[in-house]
Amino acid sequence: MAIDSFYKSKRWIKKKNAILRRYQYECQENKRYGIRVKAEMVHHIYPRKEYPELAFVDWNLLPLTHKKHNTFHDRGNDEIIGEGLYWQRKRRKEFEHWKKERESPPPF
Repeated sequence: MAIDSFYKSKRWIKKKNAILRRYQYECQENKRYGIRVKAEMVHHIYPRKEYPELAFVDWNLLPLTHKKHNTFHDRGNDEIIGEGLYWQRKRRKEFEHWKKERESPPPF
């Protein structure tokens, strides 16, 4: 499978590295269980393809190992499953706030 050009962009690489540093390069799903493992990638909690506006929003980005990341998606249809749904519930407050701000008319 070819890598999406988004993940090769300078902007994404810079953001990914900042998120990894913020979380001390630790997989946050493993850390939930007290296991310290080096993160290998950064996951979009609310998928970039569905919510491109959240592609660079810090609260939507989560460092994971590739193994853990594979448990967040149904690889047949790329739907969020399992622990991916847990993190969406965990970040629901931020998501709802973002959604509300987006739908509100700008103040005069």
